Amino acid sequence: MKTKLGIYGGTYAPVHNGHIRAAIEFKDQFELDRLLIIPTSVSPHKAMPAGDSALHRYNMLKLAFEGYERIEVSDYELNKEGKSYTVETLRHFSSPATELYFLCGTDMLLSMHTWYKADEIATLATLVYTRRETDTSLDSRIEQQISFLRSELGFKIKEMIMEPLELSSTVVRKAKDRSSYLPPAVDRYIKENNLYVQ
Repeated sequence: MKTKLGIYGGTYAPVHNGHIRAAIEFKDQFELDRLLIIPTSVSPHKAMPAGDSALHRYNMLKLAFEGYERIEVSDYELNKEGKSYTVETLRHFSSPATELYFLCGTDMLLSMHTWYKADEIATLATLVYTRRETDTSLDSRIEQQISFLRSELGFKIKEMIMEPLELSSTVVRKAKDRSSYLPPAVDRYIKENNLYVQ
């Protein structure tokens, strides 16, 4: 039987309670043997906040997921030079003994056909998407995109059912009091290191 390995990447600037809840649901709903949380070094999709440090983001993730069974934080993309492309990460962790699952949000799902070597991503992993927004006007776009990705690029796609939590790292960075959005250890780390000062 193949090992079920989940990949959950992102900028995590900073990691917040929404990320943690999604990771736990991903691990549990898909009965993953291991889940790798992989912070991006240089995202091809997002501009990073001023003063961002990959090391700080990695350290915060380690604090956030400490003690969670079968969840590990990987520095694989941080150790690579240049932009972090999903296909390269999936290739790295792919093996005949491993079944890969890749978690993404609605925004990533809707743009997946434009990603670097999207057709190869389709062969490497099952795409799992979750919605963090409550905007029902996106329903038809999501259905059409899933149909397109399956029929034209051969994607295997599954939905992770989770109560939407409309929280983003941008909101967290701008908040004056972040304590309700973050694990206590991450909140302390941000304060001790004077991060995301407005």
